[in-house]
Amino acid sequence: MSTPKPRRSGGLFAFDRLFQDVRYALRTLRSTPGFTAIAVAILALGIGANTAIFSLVSSTLLRPLPFPEPERLVMVWDDIRAQGGPARVEPTLADFVDFRDGSRSFEQLAVYLVLNYNLTGGGEPERLSGVRTTTNLFATLGLQPVLGRTFVPDDEGPSALPVAIISTTLWERRFGADPGLVGRTITLDGLQRTVIGIVPPDFRYPIADSSVWTPAAFTPEELASRGNYQYYVVGRLKPGVTPGAAQAELTTVSNTAQPPVNGVPRRAVLVAELNEQLTYNAGTRPTLYTLLAAVVALLLITCANMANLLLARGAQRQRELAVRKALGAGAGRMLRQLLTESAVLAAASVAVGIVLSVLSFRYLGRLVPGVLPDTMRLGLDWRVLVFTTGLAAVTVLLFGAGPALLAARRDFGAVLKSGSAATSAGSGRLRNTLVVAEITVTVVLLAGAGLLLRSYAAVLAADRGFDSDHVLIAETVLSPTQYADRTARAGFYRNVLERVRGLPGVTAAGYANNAPLTFKGGRAYITVEGRPPPRPEDFQKQIISDRIVTPGYLETLGVPLLRGRQLDARDSADAPPTALINDAMVRQLFPGEDAVGRHIRFGPPGSDAPWMTIVGVVGDMRQMALDLPADAEFYLPTDQISVMFAFLWPKHLVVRTQGDPLALATAVRQAVWDVDAAQPVSSIRTMNDVLAADVANRNTQLTLLGVFAALALILSAVGLYGVLAYTVTQRTAEIALRMALGAPATRVVRGVVRSALGLALIGIALGLVGAFAGTRVLASFLYGVSATDPVTLAAVAVLFVLVTLAASYVPAWRAAHVDPATALRGD
Repeated sequence: MSTPKPRRSGGLFAFDRLFQDVRYALRTLRSTPGFTAIAVAILALGIGANTAIFSLVSSTLLRPLPFPEPERLVMVWDDIRAQGGPARVEPTLADFVDFRDGSRSFEQLAVYLVLNYNLTGGGEPERLSGVRTTTNLFATLGLQPVLGRTFVPDDEGPSALPVAIISTTLWERRFGADPGLVGRTITLDGLQRTVIGIVPPDFRYPIADSSVWTPAAFTPEELASRGNYQYYVVGRLKPGVTPGAAQAELTTVSNTAQPPVNGVPRRAVLVAELNEQLTYNAGTRPTLYTLLAAVVALLLITCANMANLLLARGAQRQRELAVRKALGAGAGRMLRQLLTESAVLAAASVAVGIVLSVLSFRYLGRLVPGVLPDTMRLGLDWRVLVFTTGLAAVTVLLFGAGPALLAARRDFGAVLKSGSAATSAGSGRLRNTLVVAEITVTVVLLAGAGLLLRSYAAVLAADRGFDSDHVLIAETVLSPTQYADRTARAGFYRNVLERVRGLPGVTAAGYANNAPLTFKGGRAYITVEGRPPPRPEDFQKQIISDRIVTPGYLETLGVPLLRGRQLDARDSADAPPTALINDAMVRQLFPGEDAVGRHIRFGPPGSDAPWMTIVGVVGDMRQMALDLPADAEFYLPTDQISVMFAFLWPKHLVVRTQGDPLALATAVRQAVWDVDAAQPVSSIRTMNDVLAADVANRNTQLTLLGVFAALALILSAVGLYGVLAYTVTQRTAEIALRMALGAPATRVVRGVVRSALGLALIGIALGLVGAFAGTRVLASFLYGVSATDPVTLAAVAVLFVLVTLAASYVPAWRAAHVDPATALRGD
């Protein structure tokens, strides 16, 4: 009969004891449901928030564009900062010709214009976002179609047949994904075009809803134009050429082609990487960097709070560990058991954190589309999830194992004799330090959220110069082929307005090429009659925002007339040219003068443009953004403007109603179709919807930073409560003795509250110092409030004092209700 061999204990994590350790860990965590729930919630919140925001940053800033060698793709801009303008202005077509013919840095250089097409036939008329481009755009980007072909040079020749490339979305939605569509014709703006290709589903350039691409076929007159800043230039650099080198070359080319005129220097050139440019246009980079800093701070608070909870729990378990050590458990055995508990806790937190990551990312996807680049697609980054969960797990394992390492070095006999959990000054100082650190970071986040909240309120309260209530906006983009004649366009606007104004519930209506806040451009250089050419430093003052409107448009928006008269039927096509100007233009060009009756015209001195008589002055409207002051502007009557570019034609029908504007959407659409049944009516929305879209970026910043600040506040309160609760537990015998000797309960309460306020005030003081320095980063986001606003900082300090008092209430109440006899007998 053989003797059975003893089972091997194995190493630190012997397999034969693993299940035993896991079962014991589960029983231990179940015995403390409060600690377990709080610990899991803290870690899960940290994992979920960080994964969502880091994934957003990864999708927007780090993920490469879906083109071959995207690092070689750049956009080219005019830089007019020397003239007091912005750093990035669209080049003219003549600029593009200079760049294309004079540069040696590019493999391909393409130019395109974003516009709209009206699709008719085979269903309801539909407005499509389109692109008019040189035929090498797809070769520049390195794109291959899923069906058919891309453009070739012959597609833009004078004898070329009209062709088009369409998106997969349009192909599937409108044409049922019929592969036979390639080679057939569709009707765009009344012109039959042959579909030659279908782009891939993920091709979203230059905007998210791009549906149609057509060859440019620019005329010689267009290519020579230097007065139209509506075109975008994209290029692919040659291998080894940097954007900086290309920028230096194009600046030289530009200055050679256009020497300074009247002492005014030529615009500089800016070459920016395409990926960077897309986020620049959307204004997302500053927002994302701010949110990234906030979520990193939240992650630090999460780790600090978790460490504090584990340290406090470990200190409370010193007696348990001492008993186990007295019964023969070695340091390795205790370490293994505590690591197993930490691993189980981390696993539960990761599981909940993954769920929160998915849910929070879905919420984030609904919150931020309006402020993301049009070409970007959000996607949850699992690499970020792995990193975040790994960091959380390391925190749990590291601080969860601390008590076992401490117990291995301590005298367990003293712990057993003391009758209570022993502690050390060092561990208490560490916990207090972690709480102070949490409070410091939280105060900085709260200060940032408070400043954004006050700024947001200031933007909404700012005088925008028009009445947005009960106003409906609809877009009717006219076909440049069907309405090439100015008389036909004028007839369309007149007939539509006549029908819309006759609808029940409509009080006023008008047309404009761009309603307020819908377009950030539209500027022209003007000359004032009798004025010499401006000095170089005054050149920018002559570049004025312009709007083309019908009579009744300004009255519809409630813009007040300050002097003179409004545009009306007297400003017909046969009448002398007229213009309205706003008060900001008076202050800029006619300070202290009566501008009514003065004459202005397009172009520099010597231009052959006709003089326009200023017939009135109206109030200022914030047309570019609610947080920007009103530009100097002038308004021109539609009937008197003969423009060659269709995108300057009035397209926004603005209607003032007595009740809910959207209730009249169907009637307004039908009124347009009564005039032209093939005219698409799109983007029907209220003026208040436009306002909301303009502040969407601010709303996103405020919402996310506010959520992070609220989470940080909750975590800091939990951390402070944990330290106070542990302190009261540790001092139970001392408190009981004092109360037995006659100390009143109020003195005990004051002692607990004083401890809490001491930690809080240190953290608040450090946090205010950090906020004073850190919130300066938010200065570019703020409106109507200083980055060091004392009211906001004081409110944050008061809020945290109140939170501290609330967090200290339960520990103070427990201390005040200690039964001296029971506590001393138990000790």
